[in-house]
Amino acid sequence: METGCLEVVVNRKTNTLMKALHYGAIVLAVCFCLSAFLIHFALLLPAIGCIVGAYFSWLETVVDYEYVYVDKELRVAKIQQKQRRKELAVYDLTKMEVMAPSGSGHLDEYKGRSLTVIDYSSGEDGNKPFRYEVVMEDGSKLILDMVGEYGEQIITILRTYFPRKVFTN
Repeated sequence: METGCLEVVVNRKTNTLMKALHYGAIVLAVCFCLSAFLIHFALLLPAIGCIVGAYFSWLETVVDYEYVYVDKELRVAKIQQKQRRKELAVYDLTKMEVMAPSGSGHLDEYKGRSLTVIDYSSGEDGNKPFRYEVVMEDGSKLILDMVGEYGEQIITILRTYFPRKVFTN
C-alpha cells in the first residue's frame, strides 16, 4: 500500500505568558539603553541580553506543530512564527502500544503508569474531538490533534497497519 507522505499542521494556542515576556523584555531593553547613554555604557550589555530574550520569546508566541506520516513513522516538527522549522522527534509507530482518542476506554489500563507526557496538541478546546493519545513502548505518551482530511487519512492508514493498536472510539 503506497501512502506517500501525509502532513497535518496544527496551530497551537497563542502563549500569553511568552507574549507578556516579549513585551517586558522590550521595555527593559529600552530602559537599559536609555540608562546606558545617561549613566554608563556598561548597561548596554543587559540591554543586548534583553533584546536577545525578546527575540526568543517572540519566536515562541506563535507556534504550529506539523505531523508528517511517512512509512510507519511519525515525524513531529515545530514551526515558529510561520518561518522557522525545527524537527522535534521521529517516532517509530511499530513501537506504539495503543493509539486512541482522549478519554477512550482503551487508554484506561495506562492511567496508573508513570508516563512522560509530550503535548503536541493545539491546546484549544475546539480540537478536543480530534485529540488522540499515543502510548509508546518507551513510556512516553504523545498528545496529538488529528484535524482535517489528512488527519483522518493518517488514522485510517494506521488502522490498516495496526488494527489491534489504533482505535477510533
